Amino acid sequence: MNGIFNKRILNLIPVVFFVIILFKIGHSYIHLLEDEQNFAKKEAEVLSAYSMSHRNYYQKLFIDKIIRLNKTTIKALPAYSNSIISKKFSDNNSLNITVRVVSDRARNPLNLADASELKAIDFFKNNTNENVYFTKNDDTYYQYASVLKIDNKCLKCHGSKESAPKYISDKYNNAYNYHLNEVRGIMSIKVPVKSVQEYFLRSFVESVVYDVLLLIALFLGITYLTKKSKTINRLLESEIKVKTAELKDTFLIDKLTKLPNRRHLLEDMDKDIDTSHAHLALLNIDGFKDINDFYGHTFGDKVLKDFADIVVKECLCKEGIIYKLPSDEFVILSTKDMSQKKFFENISILTAIIQKYEFVLGENKIFIVVSCGVASNENDLLTKADIALNRAKEQNTNIVIYNEDLDISKEIIENTKNITILREAIKNDNIRPFFQPIYNVRTQKIEKYECLVRIVQDDGTIIPPYKFLNVAIKSKQYFHITKIMITKSFEYFKDKDYEFSINLSSSDMINDDMQNFIISSLKEFSEPQRVVFEILEDDKLGNYNEIKNFIKLTKRFGCKFAIDDFGSGYSNFSHVNELNVDYLKIDASLVKYINSDENSRIITKTIINFASTLGLKTIAEYVEDIESLEMLQKMGVNYVQGYYIGKPEKDLV
Repeated sequence: MNGIFNKRILNLIPVVFFVIILFKIGHSYIHLLEDEQNFAKKEAEVLSAYSMSHRNYYQKLFIDKIIRLNKTTIKALPAYSNSIISKKFSDNNSLNITVRVVSDRARNPLNLADASELKAIDFFKNNTNENVYFTKNDDTYYQYASVLKIDNKCLKCHGSKESAPKYISDKYNNAYNYHLNEVRGIMSIKVPVKSVQEYFLRSFVESVVYDVLLLIALFLGITYLTKKSKTINRLLESEIKVKTAELKDTFLIDKLTKLPNRRHLLEDMDKDIDTSHAHLALLNIDGFKDINDFYGHTFGDKVLKDFADIVVKECLCKEGIIYKLPSDEFVILSTKDMSQKKFFENISILTAIIQKYEFVLGENKIFIVVSCGVASNENDLLTKADIALNRAKEQNTNIVIYNEDLDISKEIIENTKNITILREAIKNDNIRPFFQPIYNVRTQKIEKYECLVRIVQDDGTIIPPYKFLNVAIKSKQYFHITKIMITKSFEYFKDKDYEFSINLSSSDMINDDMQNFIISSLKEFSEPQRVVFEILEDDKLGNYNEIKNFIKLTKRFGCKFAIDDFGSGYSNFSHVNELNVDYLKIDASLVKYINSDENSRIITKTIINFASTLGLKTIAEYVEDIESLEMLQKMGVNYVQGYYIGKPEKDLV
């Protein structure tokens, strides 16, 4: 292996750096010559701006009579003080810059323009739109000038003698009858060329000295490194080998349990293993998140390490390899020539041992339950074991062996197809509300409609919601559907007299963006009192505080709420007690058998009586025939809905 510090490269570095410094010095010198004039002009501009600000400030003090003009204060008047201040500045600045206010018609000889300044004055007289003059005068100095024109402030003293301040008119006989915008002089700033050159030369020399010192330091450092390079190379190569090994372990070994990790498993499975004698068990600790949340991550980590130790110690597949996957999953991979039945028996014994083990940390003691998926003599062992594990969890059993009946690939393909259909429908505006009538039993009239979502494809095919709502939730498209339904339903019913209802999930009601959208839509809708939001009644409806706040907020607009599928959950009555709703929609599972099942009739009648006592209206869903309608009417239901009344259609009945 070549040294980390190659001697030839080290010796070449000072040479390269020396060439770079020479180039930098030459480049800097060229720029030095270019920058001199720019520097002189910038310095003059800054001084001019400052001097003019000072001049205007004191002029205003006299004009506004903050300073009264008299024998004493006249010395502060810019026309009087400029020459004194300028001389003191010119005598004391390090670059020997001179600043004067001069004129071609000055009363004071000290303020008379010299030859170069007269050129500037002539320039301004001939170029009335120009305010700045700059030129280099025979390599002696840079001449900068800003024009001084008569403005309204000047005319206060230099207009007619009669309108001048009394002190001025008494003291001076001349300097009157000036005209607005007349060029009366310049602010003259002369920057000596020699001073600027000395300033830049000093900076240039300092830069060269710094670069040379840096080159010397680099040369000495390279010389030292060259002498020490062999030792450094040896140490670095050794350290690199150690770190490479550690890095490899980091990629292939789980840090907590010291078992091979998922990457290691995938590498092993990529090898040419005989799948006719391959078995894989995927073990998962049930409710491990609850252990972490309740006992803390320290105890959770202790459980994982103890679990790993038990599997290593008790696993009867001695030729198998045990892997730790992310979170709380472990894999046992065996390529031993054994039957599927024998492998299953070994894993069953192992899970039984694990579930009898008491996991202890301090005063905390728990037992755990393990779910396991097994795949044998198959391609894609890990994927198929994962399918079996999911089925074990669904069936609430410890171990499931993979077979073709468990294959969910068709379901995955169908879900993928439905996601594509859903996205295209959103993109092409094919999400449509269909309207199912709701019949008032007392008035015997259709008074309400429920808005139900459908996808209507370009060829006219209507796709029902069970095909796409679940994938909409999983693919995070559900909120889009809710917004589309609200927008289109509000638009459709804006000029109709019917009350209409829209389904909302608990997720809709606690989502900030959706809440804002609903509130905004209600504000824009002319009759929000005709809007009913149907809340899905299920065992997930438990975030009462946020949902109660949402209902309270939206009810200010006059809209109503219904609990949908009432009677399908396990805590319906407590929901009604918690939520300020207006309707109970009796679940189809009760109404469907109301003519044939006594229990359904009893529960339905109980719900109707309960709602009536609380002053709520009831709506019976899934009314499919006249017998059901008559039975519900006798029970005292307020409204019915179902195919007997009307199917969901794109237009109203």
